[in-house]
Amino acid sequence: MVKFLNIRNRYSIVPQMKSYDQISYEYKPFVMFFNSSNYKSKIVNTDEIGFRLNYYNNNLKKLSNFFDKENVTIIIGGSLVFGFGATSDNNTISSILSKKTNNIYLNFGATAFNSKQEILLFLNFFQRFKKIDKVIIVSGANDLYLNLINDEEEWGNFFFKKKYQSIFDRYKNRNNFFYKFNFLLKKFKQKKDKSKIYRVNFEKLYKDYYQNLKLWSNLSKSFDFKVHFFLQPLAIWTKKKLSEDEEKIFHILDNSNDFAHIMLKETSKIENYTKFSKLLENITREIKINFTDINIQLNQSTNLDKSLFVDRIHMNDLGYDEISKIILDNI
Repeated sequence: MVKFLNIRNRYSIVPQMKSYDQISYEYKPFVMFFNSSNYKSKIVNTDEIGFRLNYYNNNLKKLSNFFDKENVTIIIGGSLVFGFGATSDNNTISSILSKKTNNIYLNFGATAFNSKQEILLFLNFFQRFKKIDKVIIVSGANDLYLNLINDEEEWGNFFFKKKYQSIFDRYKNRNNFFYKFNFLLKKFKQKKDKSKIYRVNFEKLYKDYYQNLKLWSNLSKSFDFKVHFFLQPLAIWTKKKLSEDEEKIFHILDNSNDFAHIMLKETSKIENYTKFSKLLENITREIKINFTDINIQLNQSTNLDKSLFVDRIHMNDLGYDEISKIILDNI
């Protein structure tokens, strides 16, 4: 019998990840779900809406504190932008950029969001601000991951989709005894299909990203803000030699039975990255959006020999500082 490692074993190396493993999500209209609201810890804190607190003027502030401010810049993306792996709210990309520039950079990071959900989040809040100067998108990996495991061609995919479907079906059939019986029976018999081969549908990925980035381009022209797209870094997509701590973390995650981390290993194959980066470069060139591949830029860092990642997709404080430098060099 195979004995899997527990992903909690990584807490001895990156203890801050305990807080990130505990934070959850809540149902929200349009976007399906969002970060838990009013989450409090020594590591990560969210406001009453669910946005992570932002550093500005030597204080941590909630999003509504900035609704009356001029010239804000929004950093939008998934859990990387949210700051999974940072040791405090002060060390997210947005907070670091605010400290480096004395300008307002706001954290629109949403755990497990895809690129369409990012747009919906922006549409729900952007008119609360007097003037948006820039929108900086740091994203990509979630869409690649979801494309890899997706069985639905037309409607697309999002995280926790099966949970939502299960809840909906159970409510719809709440008075149906045979459904309840079959649901429990199916759950008891359910097994992972280890023989399934996962492949990225790059044709669909191109179509989805073209539509989403074209929409960003149109929004930027209509509301007079600049858009910059940054392909987020994955450890294996760079030329970085893993540090001792990073090797230990990867060993734990790669030998666990955690489906998400196992699929992240599949997602981060170099051939997927090469095609994906080129795809994004071609789209952004055509619709005239500034594009930067952080993976390429990160290879020039003098800190490549140090620990930057807390898993394949998230970074530590030093890693987020490196990203902030790359962003400032390219906007």
